[in-house]
Amino acid sequence: MFCINTKIVFLDVDGTILLENGTVPPSTVQACQQARKNGHLVFLCTGRSKAALYANILDIGFDGIIGGAGVFAEVNNELLFRKTLTAVEIKELVDYFTSRDIEFMLESNDGMYGTESLKQHYLSIIKEDIQNNEFTDEKEHPIYQLMQITSFVPVEQLHRHDINKICFMGHPTIPYKEIAPLFEKKLTVVPTSFHKFGAEGGEISGIGIHKAAGIEAVLKHLQLPREQTLAIGDGINDLEMLQFCEIGIAMGNAKEELKAVADEVTAAIDEDGVYLSFQKHGLI
Repeated sequence: MFCINTKIVFLDVDGTILLENGTVPPSTVQACQQARKNGHLVFLCTGRSKAALYANILDIGFDGIIGGAGVFAEVNNELLFRKTLTAVEIKELVDYFTSRDIEFMLESNDGMYGTESLKQHYLSIIKEDIQNNEFTDEKEHPIYQLMQITSFVPVEQLHRHDINKICFMGHPTIPYKEIAPLFEKKLTVVPTSFHKFGAEGGEISGIGIHKAAGIEAVLKHLQLPREQTLAIGDGINDLEMLQFCEIGIAMGNAKEELKAVADEVTAAIDEDGVYLSFQKHGLI
């Protein structure tokens, strides 16, 4: 049984607790662990599917996960729900992106899937970033880490039944604003939350999927009121989450559109933004 002083915190991953180099600031680890010791609940609320939640993230320790930006929710390893794309939806999306040479990735909780051309696309991103001195070691690149959990297969093997969402990469001549209207009446389409996929990239999941829907299911399961919630994020797919929770906090490095709807803005991820928010709201 939780008391009225118990807070439940929902944390985005990329750009909120996870730096681009794949590490978590020590202050963030400390904040999450101390808050839980103090009796508060800390959840991941991320666009990532379970396969992309690496050990250094999960080893921090959390009370549950909302993943795929609301595709599934777990509380203490108990699955509350999971809403995968249908086989018909997957076929339509795969056929669309393949026919237009738009690179894309399919996410499930067991792994990521793409074609051989996606692998070459990933390698070209890594090569360019190393040439630009953005990274010195390919193994530190987030795309390299992603490749380790991705199966590159013939396109016919992408017609799967266990897919949480599809991420498509930015295309030089087909912008996001042209792709999104084709699907947004029957599916959830949002801009990509991972800038390495390109400014014109996006993510597609089932209709009605967003982080706030997952949060609502978790609160119902735990029998906790929304008044005890706090959310922190940095991307467009965090918008509903920040609007739904009692206190919505945008990171200092957040998109301006998110800062505009947030109740407050904290410091950037590399300036102890999460720690400072936990401290300000009495979690630690």
